[in-house]
Amino acid sequence: DCAALLGPGVACATRSKKGRTVRIIGTRACTTRIGYLSLLERVGARIELLDTTELGGEPRGSIRIRHGGNARLDIGPHDVPRVIDELPVLAALATHGGELRVTGAGELRHKESDRITALAAGLRGLGGRVDEMEDGFHVVGDRRLQGGTADAAGDHRLAMAFAIAALGGARPSEIHNAEAVDVSYPGFFDVLASISVS
Repeated sequence: DCAALLGPGVACATRSKKGRTVRIIGTRACTTRIGYLSLLERVGARIELLDTTELGGEPRGSIRIRHGGNARLDIGPHDVPRVIDELPVLAALATHGGELRVTGAGELRHKESDRITALAAGLRGLGGRVDEMEDGFHVVGDRRLQGGTADAAGDHRLAMAFAIAALGGARPSEIHNAEAVDVSYPGFFDVLASISVS
């Protein structure tokens, strides 16, 4: 679904230059599942939903994302419920340039891990600039990650996020407990390795 596909999709965008296109084919297109796309549009990405059909009462289609550069994105309590699962990956995207501030997301402390603390620690371990808050975090992507180590803490969302952040590193990185991705996305690392953009 969209939550799982966002990882490789965002990774494509971070590896592409402004104006390049990423296409995610055959994903669920329910608005409750793709709320993160409107947030990407806020920072200049161009999003198109193509070839829409219906399967099992839910729309499906392809999503085309054109990278539009990096900017500051603020996600507050109103936005958090529709993107709660994608927040770690959006944080990873911010490490590649831009800025992300999330508030009203205290629920992240009660997921498979304390995602706020573990996310901040992991991104810092890779060389990122992250401030942890009680109900969120602040990522500033003002420097290239140098690479390092991060612990996914058995959390599949964190494993994907750290892998995506590490793509921008100056040196290779190591992610501990990365096998957690198999909970929601077996084959994630194979997909990540096969990414191409147009």
